[in-house]
Amino acid sequence: MPTKNDLIEQLAAALAEHAETPGGNSGRRHKAVASSPTATYGHGRGGLFSAPGLSRPLFSAFPLPKQGLADTLPVKPTNETDPLFGIITGVTASSGSEADGVCDDPPTVGLSKLCTHTFVLGRFSRQTKVFDLDRIGKITNRGEFTDFQWFGDPFRADGGMGVPTMPGMGTGQAANYEVAKAMFEFGVAWSRDFARVTYTGTPSNNSANDGYKEFYGLDTLINTGYRDALTGVACPAADSLIRTFSGANVLGNETTLVREITFIMRNLKFLARKAGLDPVNWAISMTFGLFYALTDLWPCSYLSYRCNVSSGSTQFISSGESERMRDEMRADLYGYTGQYLLIDGQKVPVIIDDAITETQPVAATFESDIYFVPLTVMGGMPVTYWEYINYDHAGAPGSAMEAANMFAPPGTFYTSDNGRFFWTKKPPTNYCVQVLAKTEPRLLLLTPYLAARLTDIRYTPLNHEANWDPSGSFYSNGGGSSGDTTQPSYFSPTA
Repeated sequence: MPTKNDLIEQLAAALAEHAETPGGNSGRRHKAVASSPTATYGHGRGGLFSAPGLSRPLFSAFPLPKQGLADTLPVKPTNETDPLFGIITGVTASSGSEADGVCDDPPTVGLSKLCTHTFVLGRFSRQTKVFDLDRIGKITNRGEFTDFQWFGDPFRADGGMGVPTMPGMGTGQAANYEVAKAMFEFGVAWSRDFARVTYTGTPSNNSANDGYKEFYGLDTLINTGYRDALTGVACPAADSLIRTFSGANVLGNETTLVREITFIMRNLKFLARKAGLDPVNWAISMTFGLFYALTDLWPCSYLSYRCNVSSGSTQFISSGESERMRDEMRADLYGYTGQYLLIDGQKVPVIIDDAITETQPVAATFESDIYFVPLTVMGGMPVTYWEYINYDHAGAPGSAMEAANMFAPPGTFYTSDNGRFFWTKKPPTNYCVQVLAKTEPRLLLLTPYLAARLTDIRYTPLNHEANWDPSGSFYSNGGGSSGDTTQPSYFSPTA
């Protein structure tokens, strides 16, 4: 466990390293930090954890988003900004007439057709608050403690996907030392702010001058209306399978829903086999609430919907068999592992994902979509995965880090997570320091015709689970973000 001095040194190294140049900051080429601190500190006067006598144990009560699908997909580095991928959509029909005589020409065969598609990069960035280094490491007096024990780590449970790492980041010491608190808050923001883009991302949300950019999310990639990236010609062979449940509720329509899901998977498997891409590994992605409502009713419908009972006959379903199937499909429901749906006798993995958009069209009733995502084809070739711009290219010439080392003062820029995140330390304003990070990711789906979406499914849970999104209806917090800024109020030595 790092000591207090270790973390203070890390903060100084991570936030304030500044090579001496003639004229102080004159060698810097990017914006300096603000002239006054904006951080709320953990300790010292007004510190969040500075109340005298505050007991040692602290317990976490807030969730972070479980980005189930995003966390499952492989991640690859790249330096390509505009890649092109191809889909062989077919071969045109033969032309001409059948030969009449033995020496006559037969029909001429058709031509192969290609549809190209591409994937754009996003650009995400966040920065810390501005810190006054003079303020770091101070406590009010001996009544203030820095040995708190934080119980419950939301990053360990959920929310860690895609969050950049740097020295001092972590939950365990966030209540004890300023650098750990600062980076904990940084990580929470990154986890929550970009979670939904996996599904909802679209370049139409980009800022005017590209300071913020979104890649194509699954709501765009799993869709109809595909067209060639070079010519704009329609490519219906690349279209995904889109079905709607038209706002019907799972309860009362469970047999219809089982049939819809079953036939979607049958159609996808049929096409994969005919295209020569099998075996394909699919995952079905949905919200926690929808999966719970669906598995409540799946066993009875699955065991009965294909039976044709003659008039006057009674069909019997084993309650024990239904309970066993339900429990097996749910697996470790709270650990989000091992879930599946039994479809045509096969276990199709289910990924529970908190980042899927969920609406509340009527009181106590919620609505969301189910995503059928091909992960690999031909037994292991990834077709849905992440790419990110590699800022250091493992030290190769021509990288962003090579240029930073050449043109910027030493220590101004650095990377983390194998070049996935690009950090910069803003030029200090005296002892005020700040750090920010950015990344440029994109989501690729190379076989959209092997993907599907079932939209507008409603479900009515008895109670909705806690929400990680501060703008969500079921998000709750409380308390304050700082301590008592007026204490201690001692008298001066003389009147």
